[in-house]
Amino acid sequence: MLVTWLFRRLLVLALVLAIPLVGGELAARSLIGDAVASAVRARIGGAPNVSFGARPLLLQLVDGRLADVRIGASGAHLSGLGPLGLSATLHDVHLTHLTSLEGAIGSLTVDARVAPPQVGDMLATAACVGSLPAPLRAALTPAPRIVILPGRIDLLPPAGRAVELRLTPSATGAVVAFALAGLDRGGAPATAGELAALRSQVNCARVLPNLPFGITLRSATAVRGALVLALAGRGASFSALG
Repeated sequence: MLVTWLFRRLLVLALVLAIPLVGGELAARSLIGDAVASAVRARIGGAPNVSFGARPLLLQLVDGRLADVRIGASGAHLSGLGPLGLSATLHDVHLTHLTSLEGAIGSLTVDARVAPPQVGDMLATAACVGSLPAPLRAALTPAPRIVILPGRIDLLPPAGRAVELRLTPSATGAVVAFALAGLDRGGAPATAGELAALRSQVNCARVLPNLPFGITLRSATAVRGALVLALAGRGASFSALG
């Protein structure tokens, strides 16, 4: 009976001591999460949400560093491109001023998903779709249908496949480029000479200047239904004021 009584007393004591720790952990996650979300929202807009993983945040704050911070955002914008779905991971986040919630980011990776309408906006330039021969522009109409498949982006008329222009994306630095990969008219592929002539006059590229947090493009990949831009950076800073 004595052992049972002692065990119960120790359990009650442990619970009493744990209450302020749990409260402090929740408060820290809320405070720092709001600060990071505010900094991200100031630079990319949208509605970011922040998570810190399973390791207690209070233990990480003792060292002044957060191992990993994960961010998801809808309705984000990058260099005028958007709205985008975005996910990011911040590694080795060092809190330089805890009271003002300022910090430095060791490294970060970002994946942005660009939907077909926004890809269409990227291609609707004088140097890209606007430079196609008049018969092709007329067939595609001013509002071509954008179909994104693994490895390629197809431009089609609003209905049917009388013309099919195929592009493959790539990226480096601050430029997303779309290379002309093929052209079909009524199901018949264009000749090598026609493709070469088109490639010489079409320049489908989109520059993304002033990317936030010092990130740069690493790759652009077409997956089913979206263009995925992979970006990364090092040594960025943040504050609750953006």
